[in-house]
Amino acid sequence: MLAIFLSALCNQPLTAQTAESYRQQGIEFSRKKSWDEAIASYQKSLELDPNDPLTHYNLALALNYKGAAKQAVEEFEAALRLKPKWADPHYALGATLYDLHDQPAALKELLVASELDPANAGARRLLARIYLEQNNPSAAEAELRKAIQAKPSPELHLELGLAEGQLGKLNEAASEFRNALRLNPRLARAHALLGVTLRRQGDHAGALLQFRRAVAIDPQDAESQYDFGMELKAGGNVDGAIARFRRAIELKSDFEKAHYALGIALRTKGDTGAAQKELSDISALREFRARLAQAKYLTLQGVEALKQQKLDDALAFFQKAVEQGPEIPTGFYYLGVTWERKGETERALGAFQKALELKPDYAQAQTSLGLLYWRQDDRVRGLEEFQQAVMSDPDLAEAHYNLGLALAQSGRLDESARQLNEAISLEPKYVDARVQLGLVLNQQNDFTGAAVIPCTLLFWVAST
Repeated sequence: MLAIFLSALCNQPLTAQTAESYRQQGIEFSRKKSWDEAIASYQKSLELDPNDPLTHYNLALALNYKGAAKQAVEEFEAALRLKPKWADPHYALGATLYDLHDQPAALKELLVASELDPANAGARRLLARIYLEQNNPSAAEAELRKAIQAKPSPELHLELGLAEGQLGKLNEAASEFRNALRLNPRLARAHALLGVTLRRQGDHAGALLQFRRAVAIDPQDAESQYDFGMELKAGGNVDGAIARFRRAIELKSDFEKAHYALGIALRTKGDTGAAQKELSDISALREFRARLAQAKYLTLQGVEALKQQKLDDALAFFQKAVEQGPEIPTGFYYLGVTWERKGETERALGAFQKALELKPDYAQAQTSLGLLYWRQDDRVRGLEEFQQAVMSDPDLAEAHYNLGLALAQSGRLDESARQLNEAISLEPKYVDARVQLGLVLNQQNDFTGAAVIPCTLLFWVAST
């Protein structure tokens, strides 16, 4: 009965605009990089014509540019269900899955994209990157050569040089880095990699020149500063090397190789006290990394226990995690979540506050703290936390949703509608946000807008 009612309601002409006009609006907003408006326009287009693969693809791109990668995946997949042999969505889906660290799924999509469109240099480049990560430089070399044949660029030549270097082909690697520099003489990484290659070939003068050029172009690159220092030291310029090692450490304080090289160089100069300090710092860095790794492992175990509703186990894991890594806010956040689920409100508040002390812009902690305040009827502090959460992470749908609810309960309906709309634009299948928006619009006597909500709910439920 509900479905019949919704279908009848959705058949009413609520707007004169067509799916195509909304899609064109989306394209215009995308050109201006107004991603929220573009997403809203594409979603309205799909409500009128849910079977248009191009609109699903455009929506996916806008979501991806906005940073909503998981939602983008769903839209790329929707486009491909409607048009399976379309290379562009396969490539874009592969790239998005790669960014989401799903390498096997990314590889599958990129292989399909390159088969459908052999001249797609981007797909081949990303395939090569995956092959390099899988320690398969021969496959990477083949893909990069095809990519360069289709669309040469300095970056492709640089990456081919990396593959050649991994294969032990130093002459070919040097040649590719030089090809990259012919196309872009200010590509600092190509100078640095050419320097490393020349050093391995025994051409120390050539290597020194390339490292000097690399740091001149990009003085903020710690690795190049370190390489430059190593080459200066090899040439007998210990003072120059020390200056470079110190600069590398300024740029990257936990740069273990630079600390070690600096310690050895200082010892060479007879400064044994300073040398010992640098070498001791290495031990401290290793100890810190070991504690950090253990804390992360314990946190992951705690999260898994939380999923299984094993609250006592989760609590034990998170308490151990914060002991191992008292400087890591994530452990305190999840400790707060666990205390809250156990009904220990004061302890939960303390844990969330500690997480925010360590990371003041921790949006999830601000949202959770806001909810606790709100449930305690402390609406002023609750609303303040919700507002800060939205400012800390404008792309967190849950933060906009909770702020929207709080504003609605405070009688600020216009502001509430804006926040709920923002939550929906970030997470189109956020059913609770759509329901609450409908209630807010109804309170505002916007019956036309409220009537659209059941239609969109029916569309999104049907698409899942």
